[in-house]
Amino acid sequence: MLARHVEGEVDGDSDLQISRVRPFNEATEGDITLAVDSRYLTRAGDTGASAVIVSVDAPCCPKDLLRVKNPKLAFAQVLHLLHPRKLSALGISEDACFGEECKVSSDVSIASMVSIGDRVTIGSKVSIGSGCCIGDDCHIGEGSLLHGNVTLYPGVHIQERVFLHSGCVIGADGFGYAAHDQGHFKIEQMGTVLIESDVEIGANSCVDRGTFGTTVIGKGTKIDNLVHVGHNCKIGQNTVIVGCVGISGSVQIGDRCLIAGQAGVGQHVTIGDDVKILQKSAVMKDIPPGKTVSGLYGRDHREELRIQAALRRLPQLLKDAVAPRSEAPRKPGAEDAWEGE
Repeated sequence: MLARHVEGEVDGDSDLQISRVRPFNEATEGDITLAVDSRYLTRAGDTGASAVIVSVDAPCCPKDLLRVKNPKLAFAQVLHLLHPRKLSALGISEDACFGEECKVSSDVSIASMVSIGDRVTIGSKVSIGSGCCIGDDCHIGEGSLLHGNVTLYPGVHIQERVFLHSGCVIGADGFGYAAHDQGHFKIEQMGTVLIESDVEIGANSCVDRGTFGTTVIGKGTKIDNLVHVGHNCKIGQNTVIVGCVGISGSVQIGDRCLIAGQAGVGQHVTIGDDVKILQKSAVMKDIPPGKTVSGLYGRDHREELRIQAALRRLPQLLKDAVAPRSEAPRKPGAEDAWEGE
């Protein structure tokens, strides 16, 4: 059954019974584990697991193998099959507080100390953890999970199977002010946030509402912990944003992009599909589809590598440039004009 589920091929006993997934060094009889890189492939026979998920071209070993094209994906699929996420504590706590005209499905789990505003719609199989605050006119789609202390500002719309981890704040005001002689006058943020299906947002991440219109997180996008998404951003489908990324207002990001940790994107930048922004990059101009950029100025990655290689040679180049002058004979009392510059 596992082989059919992941479209793999069994190399060994096809009737082997597997009950759970465990790490390589902790697995025992009845378990299946993963071996991808050489550290584990070379000693796949040493694991206590009954079976090992490997790539189609992995070497043979004394273990039963499940050979697949994408071992990491197969591992995730098997994990999901054997250890499904369960809706815990089914029901609504007596300590939960509801506003007026709410529509709540019967098969939900709402923990204690949850505050829900007026006209909120909550779909079936939704789980809301303790301490969450749901503003007026919010919609939470079927199968979504809000861990403890998530805040949804009024008007936020969440589609199906969205996972929000603890401390997420969705729909806070965008950072907008008009400067004048006495300080800064706040620009009211009148928009909202739409989070499409199958999105996951990590702990303590923030998505700001639009000034006008909607901030959108596209279907299947995954956002790590401590990420900031500014007002009126549009993030495409199946994009991955890693921890500590900051995205300014009105940024357009395409589908299937990767933004690595601690990168920053300036306001009104457009990023095409399939773009990779490497860690600690600062992107201040548009990036066409398919590009990989890196560095302080978000340059093409190959160009940035050449620049960094040249910078590493710079001390020696300077030394070579001044050496002939330092070795030249000097007249008595003459000063070296280049010294101290």
